[in-house]
Amino acid sequence: MRAPRQKKQEEQHWQVSYIDLLTALLATFTLLLSLSVPDQSKLDSLASSVSEAAKQQANLGSLSKELMATIEKNASLKGQINVVMTDAGIELRFGSNLLFPPGKAALRAEGYDAIYSIGKILGYFVKARNAFIAVEGHTDDTPLRTTTEFRSNWELSSTRATEVVHYLQDTVMIEGKRLSSTGFSDARPQTREKDPATGQFTDRARNDNRRVVIRIYYHREV
Repeated sequence: MRAPRQKKQEEQHWQVSYIDLLTALLATFTLLLSLSVPDQSKLDSLASSVSEAAKQQANLGSLSKELMATIEKNASLKGQINVVMTDAGIELRFGSNLLFPPGKAALRAEGYDAIYSIGKILGYFVKARNAFIAVEGHTDDTPLRTTTEFRSNWELSSTRATEVVHYLQDTVMIEGKRLSSTGFSDARPQTREKDPATGQFTDRARNDNRRVVIRIYYHREV
């Protein structure tokens, strides 16, 4: 039988070990809690980004409605320009026949009028809302004639896009830093409808694919 003094010492050792264990657990939970506390600055930054994105989307939505109303009221524009909301912004899709003669990159008189009517709205928007404009030229898949001034549809689509940018900058007076131009040739068709008998694009598809797109967008932080 153990002596009372020995028994008391054993109980004290057990209590000390138990207290050490509790202390270690408390320290561990404190460390985990400190690691799990979110970085307030990061939360604020995330909230600000979400709020800014929502604001930009609302701005684009309002612009889209204004553009559609303007086109609807103008008989020369109605049915000639499509306003499309995308994840990347707003796309104004102009049929190339409205802006350019076949195989040419000099704007028609109707083209000047159309871009001026829309450009005034865009110029105010991009300056007030810190947005940007990208102009894209697209052709159909019909090869150019050898007598044309352009080597291929790549040069034609690029020159058409640049011609629109020049007009937006020089006449509509939109700052050059807010503009860009790109030619896509026939690489990005809008309509892929083909004639089953020939395997070629239909006339309707080619008509849709010949277009100029003015895209209004915001820069997204990476």
